[in-house]
Amino acid sequence: MFVQHQAFIWNGKEKSLKIVNRLPKYDIKELFGIDKQKELLLSNTKAFIEGKRVNNVLLWGERGTGKTTLIRSLLGYFKKSSLRMIQVLKNDIITMPYLYDIIYEHRDFRFIIFIDDLSFNENEQEFRDLKIVMDGGIEEIPENSVIYATSNRRNLMPAVSQSDNELFPEDSLQERASLIERFGLRIGFYRFSQEQYLDIVKHYATVAGIDLNPEELTKKAREWALIHGTTGRSAYQFVLSLQIF
Repeated sequence: MFVQHQAFIWNGKEKSLKIVNRLPKYDIKELFGIDKQKELLLSNTKAFIEGKRVNNVLLWGERGTGKTTLIRSLLGYFKKSSLRMIQVLKNDIITMPYLYDIIYEHRDFRFIIFIDDLSFNENEQEFRDLKIVMDGGIEEIPENSVIYATSNRRNLMPAVSQSDNELFPEDSLQERASLIERFGLRIGFYRFSQEQYLDIVKHYATVAGIDLNPEELTKKAREWALIHGTTGRSAYQFVLSLQIF
């Protein structure tokens, strides 16, 4: 299974892997405005493939800035390597020890466990489950696995406010920090400047063959950004809209 395929989705209920037959085609070179983030993630991933011990990674920040796409693009970038990716949904985190059993049996491959859009509410059980899973508890975590997660929240949980009426708020802060610290590499993503946004729009428009003079394209892109923001996703959706309307 792992010889022929690169990506899988973990089914925690059935303790099985679903093969992803239709991989999205993302070219890491087409991701603009996140050069430093790309460099950090590529370096960590390259070292992991080479058999080195590396950090679990949390990509956090603004929606639509390329966090998920960057992780997905690793499969294409390292296509000829031993890298494999397994997506785990939040409610299946508690079953990850069973996934580790499978990973243990395939030491010739290197597995990224991908958890997308990760965030927790106060007292959510999955928060504690993930801490236990990332530590391994009594069972050793396979050295050929690493966790890459994305979140819109830097600390994975809402901020503690004075109105929460916590008896020991410092304990709550320590609880939150104890999970964040398990991600040794934390990479921030930020909203693009208007100049970066317009550069991305121009690139997507060129690729799509949009026949519009530069001044008109810029004017329409700025109008779009007033509602949709200046993220990479917004730029892509704007160019899609030009092909429809």
